[in-house]
Amino acid sequence: MNELINSNAIKMTSIEIAELVGKRHDNVKRTIETLAKNGVIRHPQFEVSERINNLGFNVQYEHYVFEGEQGKRDSIIVVAQLSPEFTARLVDRWRELEGATAKIPQTFSEALRLAADLEDQKAELEKQLALAAPKVEFADEVVNKNWPPS
Repeated sequence: MNELINSNAIKMTSIEIAELVGKRHDNVKRTIETLAKNGVIRHPQFEVSERINNLGFNVQYEHYVFEGEQGKRDSIIVVAQLSPEFTARLVDRWRELEGATAKIPQTFSEALRLAADLEDQKAELEKQLALAAPKVEFADEVVNKNWPPS
């Protein structure tokens, strides 16, 4: 009951992989299908999405979705098969995705701790602002009076 629902699961699509390695998406899909058929990776979730193409038409496109630890492992294998030199880019992208979701509190107590920390930060900033107020007021007076006189 204390666990918060995390709808921001870490995901990467076959389209992102194609862009990372500079390969055509159909080639990436074929590699995924071959590796899954041979039992090297689990067959990832298949989705159909829509986007507007460069002519302004709404088109549907099919892609695979890699999710969670298994998806991370499998996507690394796919990239290693497609283009070993781009494996580092893929690892960096997964780290980026993980870093973005790591900030989301997972329990109620973590959420309360985060709220308390943010309130402390806000109080500290307000304190610094109050200390700087006389200096700002003086600077405004100097600017408004064209200090020093010429």
